Amino acid sequence: MQDFQQYGAWRAAVMQELESYGAALHEAGLVDGAGEQQLERSLARLRGDRLSVAFVAEFSRGKTELINAIFFADYGQRILPSSAGRTTMCPTELLYDPLLPPCIRLLPIETRLGHLSTSDYREDSAAWTVLPLELDMPERMAEAFRQVSQTRRVPAGEAQVYGLWDPEDPGSATSLGPDGTVEIPQWRHAIINLPHPLLK
Repeated sequence: MQDFQQYGAWRAAVMQELESYGAALHEAGLVDGAGEQQLERSLARLRGDRLSVAFVAEFSRGKTELINAIFFADYGQRILPSSAGRTTMCPTELLYDPLLPPCIRLLPIETRLGHLSTSDYREDSAAWTVLPLELDMPERMAEAFRQVSQTRRVPAGEAQVYGLWDPEDPGSATSLGPDGTVEIPQWRHAIINLPHPLLK
């Protein structure tokens, strides 16, 4: 955690120095329109800079427990659902955007039918289901997080259309139920907006 704090402090110091440098250039009349744009682009990159950490492993390897320990230890209970087997089949991002309230944004699995990537949907607020996070009520937070792990069973052909089942893949046979259905996630992608010190 100390390394993250040092990184944040370094970034804040660089931004402050760059802003002071820009102000000095303005005062001395040494900056033109192109220079102003370059300074603003540099500041925008620093403001938008994010350090991404990915938790990747096979299922039942403790990813969710680790995330619970890092981000939700103060709640005294598991906030992210954790159980034997696959806790969630939905790729999930944990971040902090001060322009948004604490919430979970869920992108329906049906969006896989189009040609747009997950990134293409980020600015399309109408495409997402939004669940508010009540930070002072752990039970309600845990209930909201359980929505991320929702799944449903669909015919194998439908799962194939979504790109979530391949009849040519020998491993797919084990996921096919006796009724010809396949378990798929309810959501294509989840973004959790959480005001945690490590995410700011």
